Amino acid sequence: MKKRIALFLLTGACLMNTVPCFASQSVKVSYVGSQGTEYSTLPDSGTLQRDAGFKPKAPAALAGGYQFDSGRITESFDMDADGAQVNRQKGINFQYVKQSGSTAKTVTLSAEPASGQSFSKDSTLVEYGEMNLYYSTDQANSISWMDGDVYYMLMDIKKSVSKDELTAMAKQMIDMDTTSAQ
Repeated sequence: MKKRIALFLLTGACLMNTVPCFASQSVKVSYVGSQGTEYSTLPDSGTLQRDAGFKPKAPAALAGGYQFDSGRITESFDMDADGAQVNRQKGINFQYVKQSGSTAKTVTLSAEPASGQSFSKDSTLVEYGEMNLYYSTDQANSISWMDGDVYYMLMDIKKSVSKDELTAMAKQMIDMDTTSAQ
């Protein structure tokens, strides 16, 4: 019995030492944080180009009566297996509010360069012309899409904004001329 236990422990120790040889060096963790640039009024496209490094569509209002409230520039990066930051990029995170009496609903618009972005496999596909929109209720009500080289997402964390409302907002943004997105 003692020989079996010793053999079992020895085998386990050998396997534990060989696992790192086969482990992938591409283990990554994404992080999104505030870059420090915050807006209390909607910035123009030139300011967004300077602060974020690209020109996302950023309307003053979203379909359904949601008005720009505040926003910030975000920064995201991945961490490789050695803890080094890779794939750094900036984005936007804007809040839109619809006030109805004493109740307020909030929708968040985020946008960042499309490289490396993916959609939830549990999303419901909504087609709009040649554009695919992906609606999800995983952790929040959200709809996301790629427009050119920009990935957009509209999200309601309280789940009080419906699929139809989010879809109308996304369609409005898709139809916007980039030059009028100020």
